[in-house]
Amino acid sequence: SAAADVEAMASASDAETGAADDDDLRFVYVGNFDFFTLEETVEAAVRDLLGEALRDRVRSMAVPGWRDKRLEDGTLKPRKKRDEGKRNRGFAVVEFDTPQTGRAAAEALDGVVFETRALRSSAGVRADVRGAPRRRAEPKSETAAEAGEVSEAERLRRERRAHNRRQKRRKKARDDAALEEALRNLLRSHPLWEPCAESQTIDEPEDAERAEEPLEEPLEDASSDRFAENASRVSSTNLDTREWWDDARWRGGWGALYSRWRDLDFAKALGAVDWENCAPSVDPAGSNTKGGTERGRRKRLQVESFRAILVAARAVVGRRPETTNASPPVVVDFGCGTGNLLLPLAAAEPSMRFVGVDVNRRSVELLAERAARAGLTNVDAVCGLAETYDGTCDVALALHVCGAGTDAVLLQAQARGAAFVVAPCCVGKLKDGGLKSISAMKKDVLDQTGTPSASGGGEDDGIFAGGGEEVLVRPGKSHAPITVIHPRSSWMRGRIQRPAYLGLAAAADWSGHQGVDPLSNSEQSKALGRFPRDAKAAVELDRGAAAAEAGYGVRVMKMAHEGAGLKNDLIVGFPKGADPLREFVEGPEACFR
Repeated sequence: SAAADVEAMASASDAETGAADDDDLRFVYVGNFDFFTLEETVEAAVRDLLGEALRDRVRSMAVPGWRDKRLEDGTLKPRKKRDEGKRNRGFAVVEFDTPQTGRAAAEALDGVVFETRALRSSAGVRADVRGAPRRRAEPKSETAAEAGEVSEAERLRRERRAHNRRQKRRKKARDDAALEEALRNLLRSHPLWEPCAESQTIDEPEDAERAEEPLEEPLEDASSDRFAENASRVSSTNLDTREWWDDARWRGGWGALYSRWRDLDFAKALGAVDWENCAPSVDPAGSNTKGGTERGRRKRLQVESFRAILVAARAVVGRRPETTNASPPVVVDFGCGTGNLLLPLAAAEPSMRFVGVDVNRRSVELLAERAARAGLTNVDAVCGLAETYDGTCDVALALHVCGAGTDAVLLQAQARGAAFVVAPCCVGKLKDGGLKSISAMKKDVLDQTGTPSASGGGEDDGIFAGGGEEVLVRPGKSHAPITVIHPRSSWMRGRIQRPAYLGLAAAADWSGHQGVDPLSNSEQSKALGRFPRDAKAAVELDRGAAAAEAGYGVRVMKMAHEGAGLKNDLIVGFPKGADPLREFVEGPEACFR
């Protein structure tokens, strides 16, 4: 019977561990739930996933709601933008009748997929499963002397905390100053900086003098300009400023190395998708279940920004020398998820073949289901890693693939001489770090495909070398494995070491987490966003320079649409130095080495 199986599992667990029963093992942690899922939905899901035998052994369950902090006056502290709408804290704690059952339940739940996320479960959690706050003990009566001692201890504690906060602020100021200095040196050393700098105009004579002055010590005030305060500034006259970051300071600094559409309205027309007549399963706004209507709208704009580039470059996109005119180009969307980018493009471009690749098996299944409902016959879905994809690829796409995953996509394209359009995300995550759910899914895929590990064996994911800090890309067929090294380009490697680069990448990993509103023109958004904006530009230009050093024609751009999100940098590359966007964009040359 099912109950007997549970007892057998528990007994086997006891025999393997040889550990004595511990009452804490009755409590099982189940994590990696989506923060936006209702608490009652999480509880019902845990009970369903346990199965009848284990479900009957549950004594209690708590799904802690999202914890809002209170200010000193007792009012709720306003949530950060990233926390708006969150309902739970991402986990549940389940109490079982015996420690043996707890261990069996943890083993049964670990790795189970719910809402496309692999759950993580472990027994032995010390927790109040009722989720109720514990009452504070009533203070004991004190003598006057004791009260004086407590008061003095409290004063010293507060002074120590204030001192620690000052120390942290000073350290951050020093670290920021070092990164700003590195950014300034990197900008001026870029192969295309001199031609770009010469083409800029200076407002007034005193501005030219200020450009030669040394950079002042950075102010701790968040409203101060933190990088290139005294650098040359382009005139703000006639600037078509659309979003707060697109200002004279940006265009006179790192933005000078970015390409921009000559006619923005023309670019939007190129990428336009007839959303009104789109199948509901294809429309990211219609199929979006998280993030609300705003996220759906943002995804639409991202799709149109990608399509504008594909249409503008249609003459050279996806034409391999060995193919005939009848062979449709193969466009591979790496990290495709459930198809928010791939499906609209496949519907709008029926003459192209689209392949979606993702490590999450459930996401791949949903992609296939959405394509079938829309009647799309030019879509294939593959469960696998971007690092080990060995199929055909004429154009590589990647929308917000985290960390070194974007670098793997770029190397996959370069190994095949394919074009690429990528919008990097989370550049601070250069290794799997704490992404346990992703690591587990990667391991499952590698186990099923029999792909060897990077070190030739052992317990690592099979794509990491050197303790998990490097990604190994295996394009397959006759291509040799390629190791991702950071910094990516010889330009940046000659000027910054890896530890400093990791600090730069962490600073570049920006979003609404820092309180920056992509649609806001407030002084607060400008102050908070300038430094990470420049740091991210440096990281993406490093990736672009690496591709250019490999013989590609490369342009680094921003998405064409306002409101497409803060992570709106695009790296576009074409093999053999091709530059099909030349007539449509302005900016630095696409080919440099």
